[in-house]
Amino acid sequence: MTKNRIFGLIGLIGAGFVGGAILPLLIRLATTMMNPLLVNWLRITLGLPILLLLLRGNNPFAFFKNRKHLLLAVILGIGISINMTMFSLGVNRTTLIASQLVYVFAPVAATLLGYVLLGERVNQRKIFGMALALLGVLSLLVFSRNPDEILSLGTFTGNFIIFIGMLGYTFYMIFSKKLSGFYSVMQMVFITNLTASILLFPLALYGLYLGGITQITFSSMGITIALALGALGFMSFSQLSIRHLSAHTASLSSLLSPEFAALAGIVVYGEKISAALLLSMILSISGTYISVSAEKSSFLARIKTLLGLRL
Repeated sequence: MTKNRIFGLIGLIGAGFVGGAILPLLIRLATTMMNPLLVNWLRITLGLPILLLLLRGNNPFAFFKNRKHLLLAVILGIGISINMTMFSLGVNRTTLIASQLVYVFAPVAATLLGYVLLGERVNQRKIFGMALALLGVLSLLVFSRNPDEILSLGTFTGNFIIFIGMLGYTFYMIFSKKLSGFYSVMQMVFITNLTASILLFPLALYGLYLGGITQITFSSMGITIALALGALGFMSFSQLSIRHLSAHTASLSSLLSPEFAALAGIVVYGEKISAALLLSMILSISGTYISVSAEKSSFLARIKTLLGLRL
């Protein structure tokens, strides 16, 4: 195994663990103490001073000088902002297991995006895999309408909100690869955090207005700081995998997240694994694997060819 693949594998497993078991727990806890819109801005902004210290000697604002890099940075910020906002609003309406199972669909969503927007070709194997994965996610949404499945699948509303957030995460994954060849892992995390912080600031003010100043306590800030550190870890692992693996391979961390989330959800919240959840998980994970393994050309290479992006 090459050095690049080892680092990529570390990033892949790390992103799956932190994103599946650690972050959902901290987000759920933080958003019960503070308005989710304010939590999102704080978790991103509190990480910026740490990143600036780590980037001493490097110019973290270099991307401002290149208009195409700046455009991609804004797209990254929009994608991660949508993801964070929707996840924080939906996680308390569903189970940790179901919240991560939705993200299994992210690699397939990237392929569908390429097909719809860019006319990317899809072969029969990829279509079959996408159909299985879509069936898995749809079964999750349908079965979650049953009140008896709440401890396993959560609610339809929560899962649908998180599904929208997953689409934002898909944009983030796709366009991160386009920019990661020009900046280090820490620079990429800083770029994403900075743009997201700017975009989320108006929503944070609204969240502060809704919850009042009393929501900012020693306890809520302590949890939010822990969340900010966890988010930095997750984004660093994600960027490490994106840098050393292909975009669609890096997105396979989403296949690991439900397993880690299941462990955390069962231990901490007493969530249950039902037959409906297992069926959804099997369909989603197997369909996504089949679809991604059928990939013959990079989705991002297709972007470069069709849009003529020369960075």
